[in-house]
Order: sequence, then structure tokens, then C-alpha cells
Amino acid sequence: MEECALLADSDFSAVLGQSPANPVPEAEVNRAACYYTFSGGQMVAVTIITGQPGRQVYDGNLQYPDFAAGSEPLTLGEIAIVKEDGDRVTIYAVINGWYVEVNGRGFERQAMINLARLFEPRLITYYPPPDAAPTATPAAQGAPSPSGGACQNEYYPVVQGASWQYRLSGVSNDTFTRAIAVVRADGFDDQDTFGAGTTRKGSWACQDGNLIALTPSSGATVSAAEMQADFTIESNSGISFPANPQPGQTWTQNIVYLGQQITGGATIQSRNVLETSCTAGNVEKVTVPAGEFQALRVDCTTRLDIYISGTLVFTLNSSNAAWHAPKVGVVKSSGSSNMGATDIVLLAYSIP
Repeated sequence: MEECALLADSDFSAVLGQSPANPVPEAEVNRAACYYTFSGGQMVAVTIITGQPGRQVYDGNLQYPDFAAGSEPLTLGEIAIVKEDGDRVTIYAVINGWYVEVNGRGFERQAMINLARLFEPRLITYYPPPDAAPTATPAAQGAPSPSGGACQNEYYPVVQGASWQYRLSGVSNDTFTRAIAVVRADGFDDQDTFGAGTTRKGSWACQDGNLIALTPSSGATVSAAEMQADFTIESNSGISFPANPQPGQTWTQNIVYLGQQITGGATIQSRNVLETSCTAGNVEKVTVPAGEFQALRVDCTTRLDIYISGTLVFTLNSSNAAWHAPKVGVVKSSGSSNMGATDIVLLAYSIP
């Protein structure tokens, strides 16, 4: 799929009254996107998810309350909604089986709707690639389960009510408690509560013991006294932690998510691409305040690209080593990035 081929300059001229000055294609695994800027400072971004059926992506996004908050239903394709936020109009739709997002800033609502309608006659019916690997989808909202079920993992105990207390040092100095709030048959929710008052809530899916973070850094929402950040997933592939990692085993996860940060009353929209690659090492002896453990070392590298209005404004590259003890979880981690170094050690834990 050509990222910028589905809309021509003449389409923009006919619908918006002007042609884009600088189309910028962006090709990634399981998605195609094009960002258009205009001489008057307006912007249009078009994203199509190519690796999953559109309705699967759309329904997955519905688990996040902010996805549909403030939206109105729109007659477009199989299902669609439209949202307005100041001078920004966003359309989320499933058209001929494809998940499509059309995001515009500085254009009228009806003009953006008319632009999105151009995809109806141009997108052929979606057919999943025959060799497509399973892709993580948000956990269904089923009845809570007190034990892990499909989430049972030797190195990450998924038990409702389990908690771990950590000390964080380096770029930030704090303590936090990680707790598993809800366990379902096919996923779970967790939360970090920091001593400084910040909280991070996240959601996971599970597949036969493989753990898959559905939210950036496992967190869909981060809130503090002066700032709140909410995220919705655009695409998610790979796994975060395998069911039974062996020395030398490698795995990856790629998440694309949309961010909305509210700071001091100002709202900032962003698009973030997170790529993580991990390798299991050997079992090593680790001593931390919570005790002495024989723990599996896992080394990961991460790249986070942050886009504002379609422009790459920041890249964070990091590397991290974490030690996972059987039936306990993470007992220590040590990482560094272009923001500095961070160390985390386990102070205490409770697993019912």
C-alpha cells in the first residue's frame, strides 16, 4: 500500500480548497500513514492499519474510555465516529474492513468528513495476510479471575492482590508500589503508585503464558497533580515477556499509540512509536533489600519516537537489564538512556 497514494493533490483542492505543501509518508510494520502540511499551518494525517482486520482494531480501542469520549456516530463505512477538540477534527472508521484514521487541524468538520468519504470507493475489501502472525488485542472484559489462567508465567506471578514495593533511583528518586488490581481469564490490569503522588494504570493480554502489554510501558493513563496523560493504541504486535524464556531466546514488541497530555490546562496531542527488542541471558545471583534470588537476566533495547503534528520531535533510545526471579517477578533492573540512568530494586513483595 502506497502511503500517500490514496489521496491526490486534486482531492485536497476539491475538498479542502488547497493542496498540501509537503506530504510525508511513514511506513511501518502493520500500518501505513501519510502526513500532509499546508501553507497556512493546517495539517492532515491519514493512517491505515494493514496488519489486523479493521473491526478488531476499532473494538480493541473501545476498551479505552477516552477513545470514544466526546465523539458522535458518523455514517461512514461499517462504523465510524468523529471527535472535535478545538481546531482539531479526528475520524475513526472501519471502511471496507480497514481501520482508518483521518486527523485534521485547522479545517472544518464537514470538510474532514468529506475527505474521509473518499476512501469508501478506493479501498478494496480487507483480506488478512495468509502468513500474518497473531497480534496482541486488548483483553475482553470478562468475569475477574483470582489466578492467572492463560497469564500463568513462572517469572511474572499474575495473582489478583499481589504487590511489589520498589525503590527507584537515578533520573528520578522515589519509591513505588506495583499491584495487580484485576485478573481475567485472558488478561489483567496493574497499577503503579509512586510516593510523589503519580499513578500509572495499565492493561495486559495473555496468550498461553505469553504476556503482552496493551499500553505504553504497561500504562494507559498516568496522572499527577499538575499533569494527566492518556493513551490509545493504534497498533500492537509481538509480546512483552514469553511464557518460558530460555537463555539466548529473543522477542520483540512494537506499539504505536496516540497520546494526549494535559498540562496546566493546555492539551498536547502526540503520536508515539515504541519498538522493544529483548534477549534472555543466564540465571544470576542477585541481592536486593527484599532478599537474595537466583534470577534470569533479560536485556532489552527500546526506541521511542515522538511525533507532534506529524513531525518527529524527540527520540529516546534506552537499554535495560532486568532480573526476574521465579515465582517472584522483577527483583532488580538497571537501565540507561539519553535522559540518564535509572536503577530499581525490590524492597518487599506479597503474593497471595
